[in-house]
Amino acid sequence: MSSTELHVNIDKLICQGTGYCVRLEPEIFGIGSDDLGEVLIERPDAEYADVLEEAAVLCPTRAITY
Repeated sequence: MSSTELHVNIDKLICQGTGYCVRLEPEIFGIGSDDLGEVLIERPDAEYADVLEEAAVLCPTRAITY
């Protein structure tokens, strides 16, 4: 397992609130009161690296970085 520290971010300026990230991993992502994506756990364990990569790739605006 990698010792790389993950830091998840959603760029609110380009997020469209599609919810792909929430469907992939609702423990890390949510939809805020502004109907845009939000990060619930900013520094998840390394075990989430694969799902974070999938969320970043599937995000239509590429608003997710980690």
